[in-house]
Formats: sequence, C-alpha cells, structure tokens
Amino acid sequence: MDIPRNPRRPNREAVIKARQDAAGRFGFVLGCVASLAAVAINLYRVGRPADFLSLATAVLMAALNMPLGIGLGLLGEKVTRPKDLREP
Repeated sequence: MDIPRNPRRPNREAVIKARQDAAGRFGFVLGCVASLAAVAINLYRVGRPADFLSLATAVLMAALNMPLGIGLGLLGEKVTRPKDLREP
C-alpha cells in the first residue's frame, strides 16, 4: 500500500515530477542554444581555414553546455517550488 507523505496533498509527487520534467526539457533547450552559440563563437575566433582539431575542440566544449543547462533548469525548479510542495 502506498501511503502519501503529505495527506493534505496526495498528488504531491506527481506534481513535483511534472515540474522536474518541464524544467529538464527547458534546461536541455537552454543548453542546446548555448552550445550553438559556443560553437559559432569558437569557430569565428579560430580563423580560416579551420582544421579538424579546432572543430572537434569547439564541439566538445559546446557539448558541456547541455548538462549544465539541464542542471540549471532543475536548480531553478527546486528554488521556485511552492511552499506546499517543498520537503518538510
């Protein structure tokens, strides 16, 4: 038998899960936009002609933005969570 933690709000976990899913999606999109901007800036600064190593470095550095964006989205969800959904 599943006993809800907060009897005043029985669907608390479902609401939190939905907020976390939305925050994760938003963070992923934020990370993708930041990655595209980082690749564009790095390739602009490299000069012409760009070799494979500079392209690989720019892409790998930009790929770090996606998990950072997801983490920032989830942190923002936790900070802006309403009081009745926070852990006691």
